[in-house]
This record gives sequence, C-alpha cells and structure tokens, in this order.
Amino acid sequence: MKYLCALLLTFTVLFATGQEYKTAFGIKGGYPGFGSLNAKHFLSEKTALEASFGPFSRENYGNGVFLIADYEFQNSLESHFSWYYGGGGLMGFTSNGLGTSNLHFGINTTVGLEYTFEDLPINCSINTGPIIFITKDVAFNWGGGLSIRYAIR
Repeated sequence: MKYLCALLLTFTVLFATGQEYKTAFGIKGGYPGFGSLNAKHFLSEKTALEASFGPFSRENYGNGVFLIADYEFQNSLESHFSWYYGGGGLMGFTSNGLGTSNLHFGINTTVGLEYTFEDLPINCSINTGPIIFITKDVAFNWGGGLSIRYAIR
C-alpha cells in the first residue's frame, strides 16, 4: 500500500504545473462517508465530475461501503473561491454481520463552496444536500462533508 501511495505522490508531483487545477485527489469527511476517498475532475471550465468512495453505515442495515458520483456546475466568486451545484447517484452495500446483506441505490443533489490555494496545491470544499434512497425502502437523509484534496495543476 505504501508503494502505491509513493507512486501516486510521485505521479502527481511530476504533473503539478500550471495555474488552475484540472484534477484533485484527497479525503472527505461527512455523511454518508466518515473518511472517504474523494476525487474531482474538470470536464470543462464550468463542469466537473466528483466521486467519493468509502465506509458507509445505515441505521437498521449495518456497515459497508459506498460510491457517490456527481456532475457539478462550477461558478466563480472572488479570488480563489467558487461555488458549485449538481447531483448524481449513490450506490452502497451493507451487511449487518448476521448474514443479511443489502444493496442501496439513491439520488442526491449537492451545493458547495470551494477554495483553492494559490501558492499550494491544496483545494478545500464543503458541501451539503439531500440524499434519497430508492431501494428496499424509500428514505430521505441529508448529506455533505468537508473535502481536502491535492490539486494536480
């Protein structure tokens, strides 16, 4: 695992040039993932894909893993700040440890605020929005979190 991390860090340092970031990798804390891996990649100047993968816990279903993928629209604010909105889908897998496993699907929307440091390759964002689970039972939750990412310029 440490070799993979060293290789990833080397790759990102080699290609970290330019003024604006194109892709960023890091961690995200919040719901549904309390410490998930997070990545954001710009498709154009105003649109991006963001994905999170990590641990997942859902009441009455147990613990497991999830993947969220969002399509976002980016809007500039003042220097180095931007805000975004968008939505996407969620897929999760839980097991309660008693032999019962569940597959969860959902849709979500998000709105957030993002800051990219000028002199450091660091990007931070905070977002929030509703999540609607649409499998097994329909449930409404509120999600969001704080992301800290290494920006590849």
